Formats: sequence, structure tokens, C-alpha cells
Amino acid sequence: MNKWIPIGAVLGLLLLAGVLVTPIPGWLGGSGEEEAGTAGSVATAEAVEPAEATSPAEVDPAEGGDDVRASTEVTLPEDLDWETNYDDPPIGSPDAIRGGTFNYSIGQYPMTFRLMGPNSNDAFAGWNRAFTMSFGLVGRHPVTDNYIPRMATHWAIEEDQRTLYFQLDPDARWSDGTPITADDFVFTWLMMQSEHIVDPFYNNYAEQFYESVDRIDDHTLRIVGTRPSWRPLSDYGGIWPTPEHATVLDEDWVTRTNNQWQVAVGPYVVSNVSRGESVTLDRIDDWWGDGKHYFQGMYNFDRIHLRVIPLERNLDYLRRGEIDLIAENTARAWNEDYTFPAVQNGWIRRARVFVDTPSGVYGLHMNLEAPIFQNEDFRKAMHHLFNFDRLNRNLMFDEYFRQVSFFEGTEYANPDIQPRAFNPSLAREYLERAGYRRPEHIRGRNVAQNVANAVRGLLFTRSDTDDVLVNERGEKASFTVIYGSAGLTRHLTVMQQEYRRAGVDMRLRLLEPGTAFERGLERKYEMTVTARTAGFFPSPRQYLHTDFKEAVNNNNIWGFGTSEVDELIEIYEQDLDFEARLEAMHRIDEIVHEEAFYIPFWRAPFIWLAHWDYLRFPEFYLPKRTQQVTDYLVFWIDPERREALEEAMRTGEAFPVDDDLDVDYYGILEGFE
Repeated sequence: MNKWIPIGAVLGLLLLAGVLVTPIPGWLGGSGEEEAGTAGSVATAEAVEPAEATSPAEVDPAEGGDDVRASTEVTLPEDLDWETNYDDPPIGSPDAIRGGTFNYSIGQYPMTFRLMGPNSNDAFAGWNRAFTMSFGLVGRHPVTDNYIPRMATHWAIEEDQRTLYFQLDPDARWSDGTPITADDFVFTWLMMQSEHIVDPFYNNYAEQFYESVDRIDDHTLRIVGTRPSWRPLSDYGGIWPTPEHATVLDEDWVTRTNNQWQVAVGPYVVSNVSRGESVTLDRIDDWWGDGKHYFQGMYNFDRIHLRVIPLERNLDYLRRGEIDLIAENTARAWNEDYTFPAVQNGWIRRARVFVDTPSGVYGLHMNLEAPIFQNEDFRKAMHHLFNFDRLNRNLMFDEYFRQVSFFEGTEYANPDIQPRAFNPSLAREYLERAGYRRPEHIRGRNVAQNVANAVRGLLFTRSDTDDVLVNERGEKASFTVIYGSAGLTRHLTVMQQEYRRAGVDMRLRLLEPGTAFERGLERKYEMTVTARTAGFFPSPRQYLHTDFKEAVNNNNIWGFGTSEVDELIEIYEQDLDFEARLEAMHRIDEIVHEEAFYIPFWRAPFIWLAHWDYLRFPEFYLPKRTQQVTDYLVFWIDPERREALEEAMRTGEAFPVDDDLDVDYYGILEGFE
């Protein structure tokens, strides 16, 4: 949700899954829940006439930047086996009504409107990418999992499993009316390579995954990957267009474009902002995608108004009618807070919608650069002090399932891994191995050392009592957990009590969500609570590869990396044998468990929704692969129901109330029983 998940085997996969990053809303995925961590065949098209080959454009891709375009002519091979797929059902509903303003919340005002570079992965990033980066060459149907057209109508894959050709949709236009051409995809690749974007993650992916992105003609594109792939469309077909005509990429690009709204390929563009308070997006008149098969029933609102609202205040704003919908994020609120008249009268509807998505990475994370967490035994002790059953029973109404795997909810999760049980006695053994004992057991220091340790304790690890464990250097078993949601305070307080009983001083520090998130990216923390959403395929490189161990502002928030894991990642990414990939991923999962720098939290195979009656949903409510309620925008405003609701609220008339809140259209609950 929560950089998050960009091009190549990462963003491409999310885009193909129809989702996009953490705590990133919208197309980045995520269940939208604070407590929850929460390929089919294609039809062969009729033969497509080969396009006339032309040389790549000789125009600088970025004024003031380097032109790294290929100079050789690229031609279209004969007898390509072109494929497409228009056989799957539309993603939305034919009953959807176009119009109205959708009022929703975001937790933080955008730190930037850029798609790449510093701070481009904040709470607004999901919305920002939803109508830009999400429009890759192909997509993945969120119910059937089949590949479907997006920016390309047809595709062909050479036998080498790394050379792909795409026929672009000739109807596609930028939000300013300019046609979208192959040059715009080439420009994305060039931009990812540029040092001007100040984004090592994209720099790395451009190098690791793309040998070339080549224009054949205005509407024909060739992509050559760096290696044969067992998922070439996912690895290489997620690249999106960047408006070359509206982009000047130079050394000032980051600062100049920080608050510059995107020229979009999707149906919405930012039209207005109120700094610190809201962002408004308007639908493009006569958007080029209107009428396209897979866009039917989607993008139904004329306007989307996003208000900056703290997560814990969403229900208050819903009750006042200032927003139309919320995805409830705590079991306590879901079970206790919906007793007010608007719910009892059926004016506000509720549903527990079951979905089937990877869980992502969600829980307590330990910074391996922090001295206290450099000891593996100490980290394992922290696991054995995590009392999931108590939390689930006392605070979460037994609604949740414990996460175990780093790849939870995917076929790559290691089934042999078991969570470390809550066991204070075993935790104490690990703490003693790490050198931490009761203060009365540590004796014999000289006066100067005692004074130095006392000062250090006052400045850095001060505790309210003297029962915190210490090591031979007088350093206390004390650290700070930073987190960005007040709704988690109760859960963390319970954890704090368990830790304190074992002699560990876990101190809690609630920060503004964006600040907490940024601290994680910069590794300016000891322990933190954060989440990372996941795509159809796991993407371990961005989290665990040594390429990101030394640098900050990436998803390797722990500072972890080993040569063994690097080699296993290479096997997963490159080996065409599924069993070899599976074995490699199981071993990675095992290593993450052994290293113990991540304490997985909990997951739920559903999304809790509360919305005003006039906001209507399809029969299935949400596509099967939905991670966040706004991923596909398949719901709509019914003006007649709005009028009826206003009259009912004026007269006090109650609507029928559904007794059964569960919507399990895809039979997902059966797998958890």
C-alpha cells in the first residue's frame, strides 16, 4: 500500500493485478484496514498487419537531460502470433450510473504530486498513480486473473521469453488531448534511468529489467527484457506512458515539479487543491476509454473530492454526511460504534465484503541499524513476547487470523513456517543469551561507568521503574516504537504491558501518519509499525536485496541483505522452472523468519464498508482481487436514492436494515473455516 511497487516485476505486477502501494490507498492495494495486514488463457486475435517500421525519434527526450535512445532501426518481425482478450466480463456493472461527486478521505495532504523521486510514495500516491502509472500496456482481470488489454490492444511474445511487441490503442489521448504514442513509453524508460529523478529504485529497475524499449511506429512498441522470464507480460508489460511533450527532465526537475499536477492518461485529473485540506479530481470530458470493454461500469463519478481526515475521525465525518464511504479499520469500531440512528434506520449501509488478495507485509519492524536490534537473540525474544491471541480475543472480537509468512496469501508462502508462540519464559532465555538481566544481577562496575550509564539512561533509555533488564554495559532493554495511527494505541499498549512484565521497556510514540511513514523509509527508528501491500506475484527484491541495504528511502526498511538471499531472488526472478522458484521463495521465507526482524501482525480476508444508502454497488460489491475499496471504482451515486434518502431523513422514515452483513460472492470464507 504501503518506494512502493513500481515498474518491471514489481509495479508491473501490481498493475497487472489491477492494484497498485502501502499505507498507500487505491490502486496500490491494501485492505484499507488498520488491524488487517488487510493466468488464465488469452484468445488469439485475428492477424494484425505489421506496422511500417520507422527509425526512433531523433528528439531529445528531456530538455537539459541525456538522450540515451537507441539509434538503430527497429523492425517488426513477420508472422508474429498476436494475442488479445476481450472474452472476460467487464470489471464494473452495466447498472452503474454516471455522475455526482464522490467524497472520500485521505490521511495526509500530498507531500508531492510527482510520480517518481523523493516523497512520491505517500498517502496520496495511490490516487496519483491510479490514473497514470496504473495504465500499463496490459492488465490483469481482477476476477479471472487473465491478461487483458489496457494501453495495448494486442501483444506478441517471442520464443526467447523476453522480447515483446505491443499494438497500442490508437484512441488513447492524454488529458490535454495529445495522442499517446510509443514515444511516451520509450520516454518512461529513459526517465527511469535518469539521475535527475533522484530515485535509485527506478534507476535500479530500469537497469535490471529493461534492455531496451523501442518505438517501431506511433502505435507499435517493442520491449526487450534483460532476461527470459516465466511471466514476461507481468515483468515487462506493466510499463506506462509518460507525456514526453509535457515533461522537461533536468537537474531542477524534482523541485520544479513537486507541486505540479500530472497530465493523466486515465479518466481523472487533479483540478483543484486546498493546501493541507483537500485534493479534487475532475473527470475528463469524452475520456478516450469511455466505451472500452473493460472500463464499463468503472470511473462513474464526475468528481472525486479527497479530504484530509485522520483515520480515527473517518466515522465522524461519515455520520455528518461529509464523506460518502469509509473502509472501517478496527474490529472494535465495527462491532461497537455503529449503533447510531443513521445505521439503525438503514440510511447508512454496512457490508463485510470478502476478497482474495495477498496480505502484504504488516506488523512490527526492527531496524537492524539500531544497536539494540543487532542481536538476533534479542529480536527473537521480541517475537515470543507478542501475544496475538490476547489481542485478537480482547480487542479484535476474534475477527482476525495471524500472519506468518513474508509472502502471506500467495502460493509462495512457506507452509512449514510456524509463528513463534507467546512464551515469556522462552523470551527470557533469549534475553539472557543477548546479555540482558535484572539490574541486581549486574554488579562490579566502577563509579565512572555507573555515572556514564546513568546519564545515557536519562537521555536515551529512561524508564519509570528500575525493573528493566540491563546488559553488562548498563544499557537497558528499552526502545521506542513509532507508529502513525492512533487506532493502534490500544493494541500497542497491551503489547507494551506484556513486554514490560518481561523486563523490556517498549515506549510508544504516535506521529503524524506521513511522518511515521517517512521515518520508516529513512530508517530513522528503532521499531516501527507499518504495512506494505502486495501484488499478484511477490516482489522480494525491493524488500530484501542488498541493492537497497545501504541506501534509504526504499522498501528495505530494515537494512537487511545477504548474498544468499540475493542469489535466491535471482532464482525466483529468472528460473523458468516453477519448482526451483518455489524452493527459492520458501528458503527466503525461512531466512526472514530466522532473522526475526519482522513480527507479522494479523490478516482478514474481507473489507468492512460503511456508506450512505445512495452509494450503490454491483451485486458482487467489489472485484475478487480488490485490496482497497477504491481500487476499481465500480460503485456509483444513485440520484433517485439520494433524493429518497433526503426525504426519509427529513420525515424520520426508516429503510429496511440487512441482518446479514456478509457479502461472500466468491466463496472465500470457505477457505478459512
